[in-house]
Amino acid sequence: MAMMNPGAGMMAPNPMQNNEGMGAPMGAPMDPATDPSMAQAKGLNISGEQFNEAMNGLEQTEIASLDQHLTPIVKTALGKLLGQEVLQVIEPLGPNEPTVSLPVSVVSSAYPADNIEDSIAMMQKDIASKGTNDIPTSPTGGLGGPTATPAEDPITNVPPSMPMMA
Repeated sequence: MAMMNPGAGMMAPNPMQNNEGMGAPMGAPMDPATDPSMAQAKGLNISGEQFNEAMNGLEQTEIASLDQHLTPIVKTALGKLLGQEVLQVIEPLGPNEPTVSLPVSVVSSAYPADNIEDSIAMMQKDIASKGTNDIPTSPTGGLGGPTATPAEDPITNVPPSMPMMA
């Protein structure tokens, strides 16, 4: 009895024949324009002019939201998805550093108020009150901070180790 590859029964298409609807015959050149499995992620490549027109249709609150959230990595991703012309249009928007995004449920539970705007205001006031001078530096001597000098070592009731006698 001859061994067959899985799916190579009597009804399986012959890869050397051009079976209509079954793709190109084996060995035929593959065309990325017609074969979706060959296509690479090239993005949409929207022109800068088209994107500017779309941006002009946004409300000020929507533009403010983009300005708040278009971090460098998000802009890079949008440039890959929509094309380099779009990246040039959005480059001036957004902060030039990564940001921290918090769900409003986290803010409202940490700063309970009558509405989320008041919770956010409380959080901003709390953060602003901390100042930047109170930010601790990283420890230099491990997790417990800088290495202690012998005079700073805590006193313990453990006797010094005794040398082993042979």
